[in-house]
Amino acid sequence: MDKKWLSRLAVIVEARHGKEVCERVFGDIYSVEKNHAAKAAWFERFTSGMDDLDDKEFLANMMADNCPCGGGSEREAIKLRENYNKSETLEDFVAMTKFGDKKKLVGNVLYLTKNKTRRKNMGQIAQGCWCELAGHADKYVSDIFCYCCTVGHTGKAFKKAFGDDTRVEFVESLIVGGKGCTVAIHLPVK
Repeated sequence: MDKKWLSRLAVIVEARHGKEVCERVFGDIYSVEKNHAAKAAWFERFTSGMDDLDDKEFLANMMADNCPCGGGSEREAIKLRENYNKSETLEDFVAMTKFGDKKKLVGNVLYLTKNKTRRKNMGQIAQGCWCELAGHADKYVSDIFCYCCTVGHTGKAFKKAFGDDTRVEFVESLIVGGKGCTVAIHLPVK
């Protein structure tokens, strides 16, 4: 649980919604124990609290813009751009793309799905989720949290490769009951 990252999010939420609301949503981040039950309870409180704010667009953008695990490295963006320039069609480009476990191209929209785990998860819901924190989900939660990984982590490389106006959309995730974690990326037409 990246408590420094969560503290940064708390500052953003407090600036928009006030200290009392922030404390209700985040609680005392630094007192959360390192066991599954404590993290699961905190995560449910956090995601439910964000839902209760009824400010989804702001919160989804906050999550996407503040992805703590990087994503969108310059190297990834350069490789995407090189592959795009080498390819004759979008289908060729998609075949060269190393993102996601499952790829599907519909027109110029690339659907990327992560559905393989990289760690042993402890939560009952998010089996296969890559996120250390969301992996503790014992109940389905809103999709706001998932903008971090999908639109943030995955989308950053595509935005760097093709420009900030590249549209990236959350589609589904494991912790909201999806079959995988899917993002839709609107590619430039060839």
